[in-house]
Amino acid sequence: MTPTDDVHHPALRRRLLVLSGVVLTVLALLALALMHNYARRTADRSYDMMLNSAILQLGQSVRHTGQGFAVDLPVAAFATLAQAPQDRVFYRISVNGEVLTGYPDLPAPPPRAPEEQALTQARPDFFNLTYQDEAIRVARLVRLNTERLPQDEIVIELAQTRLARDAMAEAMLHPALELMLAVLAVALGLLWLGIYYAFSPFRQLARALSRRSPRDLTPLALPVPKETLPLLDTINDFIARQQALLERVESYTSVAAHQLRTPLATLRALCENARDEADNGRRQRLLAQLVEQCDQLSLTVRHLLNQALLDHRFHSREPEPVALNALVRQVCMELAVQALHRGVELAFVPAPAERQLRGDAFALTQMLNNLIENAVAHSPADGLVEIAVGADGCICIRDSGPGIADQEKERVFERFYRGTASRHHGSGLGMAIARDVAEHHHARIRLTDNHPHGLTVEIRFGTEAWL
Repeated sequence: MTPTDDVHHPALRRRLLVLSGVVLTVLALLALALMHNYARRTADRSYDMMLNSAILQLGQSVRHTGQGFAVDLPVAAFATLAQAPQDRVFYRISVNGEVLTGYPDLPAPPPRAPEEQALTQARPDFFNLTYQDEAIRVARLVRLNTERLPQDEIVIELAQTRLARDAMAEAMLHPALELMLAVLAVALGLLWLGIYYAFSPFRQLARALSRRSPRDLTPLALPVPKETLPLLDTINDFIARQQALLERVESYTSVAAHQLRTPLATLRALCENARDEADNGRRQRLLAQLVEQCDQLSLTVRHLLNQALLDHRFHSREPEPVALNALVRQVCMELAVQALHRGVELAFVPAPAERQLRGDAFALTQMLNNLIENAVAHSPADGLVEIAVGADGCICIRDSGPGIADQEKERVFERFYRGTASRHHGSGLGMAIARDVAEHHHARIRLTDNHPHGLTVEIRFGTEAWL
């Protein structure tokens, strides 16, 4: 069972297809609504021409006689509307607001604007209304009778149901709907092919990685699209970091094997000499050397393990807030007993105010352990090692030992290098580990002379290390 078996992996291709399908469907529905509106307006224009012709004929049939207004309904007007045999026709003719003939309950169209009320219309107005639970199309024509004063307002209203209009609109819409569905289906198919092709670089990357041997850490060089280059660059960067880590591990292993071989050989020689030595006093000195060599070997192994652990943490742990005063105080308390055994006093001077550092508390503890242990080991009996945290977060470790010559101040940070003037046989890794931790935390370690004698180790963090 792989680590990814318990993780839900959404299908990106399916998501893109669904999202694109939704967008295409919405666009298709919008286009369909526009086409439906266009078909309805086209059908209205076609049948409004017949209504216009019929109502103009009705307008000419209204005349004023000595007995009043008379209407002679023209047969031709209704014959024009008979081209829509399924539709029913309604009309109403009013003079000065009184119904002269027609359907009195025909719904009234919207009122005319004030500026149009005293004008004779050259063309009728058209409206959509509902009459007897049916949708109707109404044409309204206004005429003014100027034969007498005041002028008479004649309103002719002619209505027709919308059956033929709706049938014509549907006849126009059905082919468009079929075409839209066909276009939508083809677009989704082409979209699927496009998405499948667009994701081919990911399959190419997967195949290239799966074919590689575990030892092949050369960068990938594939002709991928520009949009995939960030992923390829990230993979190559990861490969480069793994290559660098592997080279460091191989270097450590090679050097460590060489460094361990010598003390192991010395241990064997001391054991053999102590076994064969008859003089009790000389045997005790050999045993003392044997214990000292074991301590040095133990220190070397501990530093090698710490180095490997720190390398792993640097590549796997995210920085966390670290209280600097509290961390340094804790390290001093843990090393106080060891210092007292050597007759050395530890003095801790905290900063005036606590400051938060972005880093790895374990790694910083190892750095301080190595530097303070070095200072204690090189200080004379009854000596003093002062650890001070400045207001700016700078850590200073001052000892009263022999110090380090100027030409060796940089070399002591090399792995397995031991100073010529050192009276302490260490592993040669403590200072190198301290510098690695400092660089990982955007800090710099500087060695200066302590007056009148001794060494000052100054750890100064960069601005990016602080919270």
